[in-house]
Amino acid sequence: MVGQSLLSADAYTDEAWFAAEQRAIFGSGWVWAGYEHWLAEIGDVRPITIAGQPLVLVRGRDGIEAFHNVCRHRGFLLCDEPSSMTRIRCPYHGWAYGLDGSLQATPYWDGSRKGGPDDATRDQLHLEVVSSAVWAGMIFVHLGGIERSFADESAALSRLWAALDLGRLAHVETRRFDVAANWKLVVENFLDFYHLPFIHPQVGSAAAALDVDDVVLDERIIGGTYQRGATGKASKAGRPLPTFGDVPLEMQSRQDLFCLFPNALLFMEADWFQVIGLEPIAPDHTIEHMALFVDRDAMGDEFANARSSLAEVIFGVNEQDVPVLSRLQRGRRSTASGRGNLVAHWDQIGARFQLLVREAMPRQ
Repeated sequence: MVGQSLLSADAYTDEAWFAAEQRAIFGSGWVWAGYEHWLAEIGDVRPITIAGQPLVLVRGRDGIEAFHNVCRHRGFLLCDEPSSMTRIRCPYHGWAYGLDGSLQATPYWDGSRKGGPDDATRDQLHLEVVSSAVWAGMIFVHLGGIERSFADESAALSRLWAALDLGRLAHVETRRFDVAANWKLVVENFLDFYHLPFIHPQVGSAAAALDVDDVVLDERIIGGTYQRGATGKASKAGRPLPTFGDVPLEMQSRQDLFCLFPNALLFMEADWFQVIGLEPIAPDHTIEHMALFVDRDAMGDEFANARSSLAEVIFGVNEQDVPVLSRLQRGRRSTASGRGNLVAHWDQIGARFQLLVREAMPRQ
């Protein structure tokens, strides 16, 4: 049984489509926006762009918050590169904000050296807050009207991984990949288990790919699980790594691969966690921010070789996908690619992702 692709070729190549989905998908729901380790210390700030809008992530004394990255006076861009500071100062007219976004300084507000706004006006000129959440080492933001909290958004994954202590996650390494492909192709490739024995034969045979079970945990959480039948913990890392807490044997032998729609790609095993956060730049350009986490007890020197071996394997697999994604993108220049066929056994999860995209878009 086959079926036609749910998205036309221009959904991957057209500038207008890209702009529309930035508003409809990235501007209206919870989206991956960064990593907690990007802001390790109080005062760390990092500018990001979501749905074309400049935002800034800030670690204050009460944790990480997100704000619109513009001064409340004339809309000057406040931060243009990651840095550390005690307060955020606008270079244009010297207005300054605390790490909590509060307005702290307005030089020559009324023409006098010591003049300033009253308390009510000062409160009105707080940096505009963007809803944000931190979970499993990641930062998520929401630019639209919130219909459900991020805790509700991620609840199905939290239940699936209840046996794992995600508070024990320790960051090993993050690498950036510039990919000459549409962000949707990156997601579809991640959810495509059919290609594994052909592009990544080192990770398993065709029989292993056949054993991946498609899973829809929630409307916006889709992927698959694979039960190895044995722990296999030493296969990638050389020396077995500690698990994320007291993990039952069944979980120790399982691999979970999920897309938290739209742009967080998650690969969980009992002893390591991989994330690919996607930053769409253009219809044919996506930045992958790929991070590896292990249990905090695996960060000692005795596990250094194991961590290094594991990192080389998982980043190496991703490097194999980069030219594949480029060829998929070039194929989308053909209108025939939009009439591509989806095969029932392999493409149900990919079709589910395409349906999520299509349903989120305004009627064409």
